[in-house]
Amino acid sequence: MLITIMPKLTIEKKHALPADVVRQRLDALNARLAEKYGIAAVWKSSTEATFKRTGASGTISCRDDRVVIHLDLSFVLSGLRERIENRIRRELESALAEPAAEA
Repeated sequence: MLITIMPKLTIEKKHALPADVVRQRLDALNARLAEKYGIAAVWKSSTEATFKRTGASGTISCRDDRVVIHLDLSFVLSGLRERIENRIRRELESALAEPAAEA
């Protein structure tokens, strides 16, 4: 019997933004990623979304002070785990960056 275990990633990004702003920014990020990589999140509630594409699936949870992404990668993508994790971290950092204070 062959058991295949999918590599799992959990990525958290803290923020100090209102929930509606977080959702707007994640929606904009979702649109970019859908166009670029063919992966789109579907909101199941006001704070939870799921996504799936060939080789990857997971959830996005919006909490009061952070966004948490759980990602399962197929064996085929497991060799790219570090690159995928770094890209997600950069995208979240950019999407949730607080605007610079105006002088």
